[in-house]
Amino acid sequence: MTTFARYSFGGTKDYGIVDGEFINRIKGLPYDDYEVTNETRPLSEVRLLAPIEPSKIIAIGLNYKSHLGDREPPNVPEPFLKTPSSIIGPNDSIIIPREALEENINIQEEAELTVVIGRRCKRVKKDDALNYVLGYTCGNDVSSRPWQRNDLQWWRAKSSDTFTAIGPVIVTGLDPFNLDIKARVNGNTAQDSNTSDLLYDLPTIIEFVTRAMTLEPGDVIMTGTPGEPVDIKAGDTVEIELEGVGILRNPVENE
Repeated sequence: MTTFARYSFGGTKDYGIVDGEFINRIKGLPYDDYEVTNETRPLSEVRLLAPIEPSKIIAIGLNYKSHLGDREPPNVPEPFLKTPSSIIGPNDSIIIPREALEENINIQEEAELTVVIGRRCKRVKKDDALNYVLGYTCGNDVSSRPWQRNDLQWWRAKSSDTFTAIGPVIVTGLDPFNLDIKARVNGNTAQDSNTSDLLYDLPTIIEFVTRAMTLEPGDVIMTGTPGEPVDIKAGDTVEIELEGVGILRNPVENE
């Protein structure tokens, strides 16, 4: 397993490999041929950023049995798009938009197994799909339910600025079929599940998506959320924990 991080130090942004309490800078991108340098810094001295800059984010709706409620399960995976402009990283603030405050619109967290693609892929078969994955990270698909229900498209419900939190690192070699995933708000458990509860597993998602859309290295797939997410508000702290990756922590503020 390798743990990649993207970080800033001294006004520059770099990728590195995390080794214990230190990070070793690499030349290149995690999904390309890269060179490990001898430039090592304590993690305490750097600022971790969103661990990847994707060209697109594919998210999957209604993909946990525990999240369906009384709704019929979809016959196929149900992807939708989130914009890269909505991405924030660890410790960045989730900002509740002014309009949501004025309209008394509720905003919810969504804990998600989040996948980073490592190789360009088109029409990939399930049996080969995981060979196109770089690694895994925590994701929070922040969502406005009223906008999601009432708008024609989910553009602001799912892609308002700061509505896609990912991080803190990317870890390779995990088993996406059996990972514990949790969400906590102010230390209180909001979601507690395992990726074994996914309706459509990651290989099935990759096969389905790449029938229509080419995935590029660095692209992100958010695989869906379990259970019943909870409302979040200014002053809260949201934690998403994924087994083998760690904890993505974000405070919540009003615009």
